[in-house]
Amino acid sequence: MVHSTDGDDGTAASDTGMILECCGCERVYFRRDCWFSEWDTIGDDPISGEPVLERVIETAYWPAPVRRQRPTWLEKIEASERDLGMLLDEMYMALDNDLRVLAAIAARTVFDRASQLLGVDPAIGFKEKLDRLSANGRISVHEEQVLQVLVDAGSAAAHRGWRPRFDELNTMVDVVESFLHHSFVVGDGIKKLKASVPARPTN
Repeated sequence: MVHSTDGDDGTAASDTGMILECCGCERVYFRRDCWFSEWDTIGDDPISGEPVLERVIETAYWPAPVRRQRPTWLEKIEASERDLGMLLDEMYMALDNDLRVLAAIAARTVFDRASQLLGVDPAIGFKEKLDRLSANGRISVHEEQVLQVLVDAGSAAAHRGWRPRFDELNTMVDVVESFLHHSFVVGDGIKKLKASVPARPTN
C-alpha cells in the first residue's frame, strides 16, 4: 500500500505500508515507511566524491519489536500488585517503541509506586523517600546513591526535556529491575526460606 503526494510548493511525500512475515519465526507484523522530501540531506558519493541526494525514510513497526526481554519474575509482581504491573507494562512498551523520554519518566514513576508499596508516604519528595527507605533498612547506602541517579534522570526527562540514549535508558531499567527484585522477590523468598530451614539442635 503506497500513498504519494506532491505539494504545490515543490515538496513531495510518500507513505508506504507493508504486511510482512518473518521467514524464521513466522511472526507477522506491519511496517510503515514515511518519506518527506524536506527530510532529505546532501552527502558525498564514496567513489566519485560528488554530492548526492540521500533520501531519509522514517520506519516504524507494529507491534514494535521487543528491545529488552522482561524478567520472568516480573509476573509475580504483576499478579500481586496490579497498579505497579501496569506501570511496568507502560515502561517496557515505551522502551520498545523508542519513546525514550516517556520510558525514563515511567522508570521514575515505577520507583515512586514501589516505594509507596514499601510503606513510604507518597506525598513526600524523592530525596525524603530514599532517606526513609534507607532508614527502614529497605536499601543500602550504595542502593540509595544508585536510585538517586535514577530519580534525577527521570526528573530531567520530565522537566528538562532530556532524551536519554538507549544505553542510558537500559541502565535506568537495570536499576529499576534490581530494586524491584531485591524488594519484592528476593525479600519474600528469604522469608519463605527462613521458615523452611530446620532449626539448629539445642543439645
